[in-house]
Amino acid sequence: MCLLLFAYQCHPNYPLLLIANRDEFYQRPTAAAARWPGTELIAGKDLEALGTWAGISPGRIAAVTNIREPGKPEPEEALSRGEIPQKFLCGQDSPEEFNQSLQLQRYRGFNALLFDIQNKNDLLCAGNRHKPFIFRRGIHGISNGAPDEPWPKVERGKAGLAGIVPGAKQLVTFENFVEPALEMLKDRTPAPDQQLPHTGLPLEIERALSPVFIQIDADSSAAAPMLRNGGYGTRASTVITIDERGASQLWEQSFINGNPTGPLRHFTTPPLI
Repeated sequence: MCLLLFAYQCHPNYPLLLIANRDEFYQRPTAAAARWPGTELIAGKDLEALGTWAGISPGRIAAVTNIREPGKPEPEEALSRGEIPQKFLCGQDSPEEFNQSLQLQRYRGFNALLFDIQNKNDLLCAGNRHKPFIFRRGIHGISNGAPDEPWPKVERGKAGLAGIVPGAKQLVTFENFVEPALEMLKDRTPAPDQQLPHTGLPLEIERALSPVFIQIDADSSAAAPMLRNGGYGTRASTVITIDERGASQLWEQSFINGNPTGPLRHFTTPPLI
């Protein structure tokens, strides 16, 4: 389960500002954001399936979320959804071309946000539970449903991001954007029961998954057998910016058991234009 929040063409100098939380089992092995050897890719790494959830490469941004479909059988010879952003970031295809190349039936349900500065007027969300979704100017969000589906955490996050972007003025800095964005991504406020999505999970789990920042300890009453793998929650908060010249930056803070682990990591890519 993950959350992507982004401001598209809302800033005079940055066509895309993306902030995200990655939620995962605490015991699933993960490497913090880094430059991947032999590539220009910068991202965290899922050490089990060897993909990523969000990252950058020169002029490109990609991130993925799963579609919450409890009980739905896995496709035969299923591919890892984490390879989708990895392949896009290491390739040269436009978002539309890349989407057309995907073997959609080989993946479990997903949303993949794809951005290329060379095609900056087209911010595309690929997926296998909806047609390719082209975002227009504005504040948007994706969780584990359809793009811009108004889940409480999406709406709460979009409102928070809308309040942060104007403070960035001409130049995005740690103080005027990154720090308040990371703070907003720590929001643990659960949604009221009447606003929860109905995805087929028990109410107690829907409730526990409803905050922007998730923490479900292994001994929690919400930790049903599906969540008892050492607990479950937000494992990383990521902030990504890209300016009009294609220069991008990525900040990422890792978490375990609801607490920060390791330093806040920061990476840059050079401009392309």
